[in-house]
Amino acid sequence: MKAIYATPVPADMRHCAWTRRPVTEVMSSPVLAAPSSVTLDEALQQMLTGGFRHLAIVDEQGCCVGVLAARAVAAAAAGHRSLAELTAAEVLDHEAAVLDSHAVVVDAARLMRSTAVDAVALVDDSGHPVGMLTSSDLIRLIAS
Repeated sequence: MKAIYATPVPADMRHCAWTRRPVTEVMSSPVLAAPSSVTLDEALQQMLTGGFRHLAIVDEQGCCVGVLAARAVAAAAAGHRSLAELTAAEVLDHEAAVLDSHAVVVDAARLMRSTAVDAVALVDDSGHPVGMLTSSDLIRLIAS
């Protein structure tokens, strides 16, 4: 087993320039979106086809209401219910992981931490999804 040692982050490093970068410079785009009425089997198929782990869920007006994660689909399947019988709306968290696209990286990281999610949908001024920021995007940014 490989040991991992965490080094405390020095106080002067906590506010590095990358924390103030616009999320639009780091996000994945275009975003994969589906209506809240999509069944989980259809949503999973979209994720697999697109190679994504997250799907922005939108209402009738195309406004983002949350993020459906592949792990939520897996949890629903583990509950022994048919994925064809469940919709995205039924398994979405009530605390939507949605952030304005004018935000900066530290805002997204704080939202992800406070809501215990690994992705946030980024929306324009009308609430339509324009991108997705994931923990993988943040790791890529920090490591670069």
